Amino acid sequence: MYRNRHECKFVVPEAQAQHVLHLVRPFVEPDPHARAHADHSYTIASLYLDDRHRSLYRETVEGQRERYKLRVRSYGDGPGQPVFLEIKRRHDRVVRKLRCAIPPELLPTVLSGRAVDLPGASPNRQAALAEFQRLAGLRQAEPVAVVRYQRQAYVGLDDTEVRVTVDRRLCALATREPAVTMSGPGFVTVPVHGVILELKFTDRCPAWMAATIRNLELHRRSFSKYCTSLDALADNGAAVS
Repeated sequence: MYRNRHECKFVVPEAQAQHVLHLVRPFVEPDPHARAHADHSYTIASLYLDDRHRSLYRETVEGQRERYKLRVRSYGDGPGQPVFLEIKRRHDRVVRKLRCAIPPELLPTVLSGRAVDLPGASPNRQAALAEFQRLAGLRQAEPVAVVRYQRQAYVGLDDTEVRVTVDRRLCALATREPAVTMSGPGFVTVPVHGVILELKFTDRCPAWMAATIRNLELHRRSFSKYCTSLDALADNGAAVS
């Protein structure tokens, strides 16, 4: 059920991100979510779950080799738009992701731990839902914060599992509500010294991607949107711990 992926993350100045996009343009095309937009970007909002001790936050901050996050992702709040339950596991530099689409009106039921019926769902989708609920129940996880940002995204011409993304305008909202809020008051700007560049692939790093990293002397760094957002909310007086 899980999909393995390697993620190379960098925080770089805007000018350097533009240079990267210029170099990789012959090898990529806009992500399907981005094709309708002139700047090839779209809004992502994720509701993060954690326990009352913020254990998932602390495991990330402490750099535990094996850890995971529980989140609910939305790409828009229009009619018929699903939300995606996601488990993002990390083992060293390998990321394994599991996701399941559900109607947003079912989210309170899912997060309560009660049984949910997904008519016509495949066995894999049902299993992903069960695993999300199992881990959330094991942690007694509850909504903590919504993290929102603009993503400029591209996929490989020869391999759509290869992705190049640039995330900007990171902001966060402290919440206890079982909903992914895309807009409204209360969002706090999360300071990032640059923009968040990610180069992603499944098995082998494409030669053009490796050359870009090498030629521009990009240096990987750890950056958690969830943890950085919780820190920013706490600095602004939100009750997140």
